[in-house]
Amino acid sequence: MNTTTLINTDDTALLLNISQKLYGWGSLIIFLIGTFGNILDIILFIHLESLNTLASSLFLLASFIGSEFVMLTATLLRTIFGLTGSDPLFASLFLCKARWMIGPASGAFALTCVSLAGVDRYILARTQYQTKITLNQARLAIILAAIFWLGFFSMYAVFYVAPTRNSCQLIDTHMIQLMPFVSLFVYSIIPITVLSLLCRLIWHALGQLPITYLHGGIRLQDQVTRMIIAQIFVIVITSLPSAVYSIYTISTRTISKSSWRLAVENLVSTICVLIGFLTHAIMFYVYLIVSPSFHQNAKNMFHAAYNRIIPFINRIRTNRQVVFPAV
Repeated sequence: MNTTTLINTDDTALLLNISQKLYGWGSLIIFLIGTFGNILDIILFIHLESLNTLASSLFLLASFIGSEFVMLTATLLRTIFGLTGSDPLFASLFLCKARWMIGPASGAFALTCVSLAGVDRYILARTQYQTKITLNQARLAIILAAIFWLGFFSMYAVFYVAPTRNSCQLIDTHMIQLMPFVSLFVYSIIPITVLSLLCRLIWHALGQLPITYLHGGIRLQDQVTRMIIAQIFVIVITSLPSAVYSIYTISTRTISKSSWRLAVENLVSTICVLIGFLTHAIMFYVYLIVSPSFHQNAKNMFHAAYNRIIPFINRIRTNRQVVFPAV
């Protein structure tokens, strides 16, 4: 083995080590901020009376739940694998299969619900609030979307196993070849195309409304519409890196690659995956930026929680300071 080979081997090992650390710590950060944000989104959308009567808000609530399942079934497990090198589900066939069905289905379900929210906003803008999706129709659409994606990704549960190498892996060669195409279309091409089109349609419909058109004292370009447009924009941006990398992977799958090139691709793949996870992790913070009303509601919720916690802590301290008389 010559010096050049040794250098390449060392560099390859370094890149793989960087990828694993980035995989673990990046996933951990995304999991923490994502779980915090999704839980707050769920709480706010459940308790705000102004949102309880909107079909689009119900769709967004369902998308937050789907995103949190992504955090739990994908990001958290990637954190553990990246930091320890071991998949905690490798020893259980059932959990391994369940993870690879529920995780991908949750991501697709969340994107579908955002698309449905966009459809609702477009219908409202296009018909000037004369037509809308009812809450019962929204609930039915959410249930059907969940059933469809769980059924679709049940194929992953069939072809994933829990082998002895500390991770869940595909064992079917046909599925190994098919999986990049599924990921490309389900998480990239379809959502990017549909959401971009919806964003364009909503924006055009809003531009056709009279300036003086009001709904309940609030102009149609309301907070929910603004939040959905911002969310669509973020999803498209965070999905593009994975889309480009998936196209590259499919295009070069028959090319013989060196260990160095594979290590570089592994690092790029890790970065693209982490960016893709931001789709399901940062919407709470995006809403804080684009919606003054949502920002104020979140602030009020924190203030109310603070006012409840501080008196409780003070009571505990007071009880500890009580001095009992000696017998």
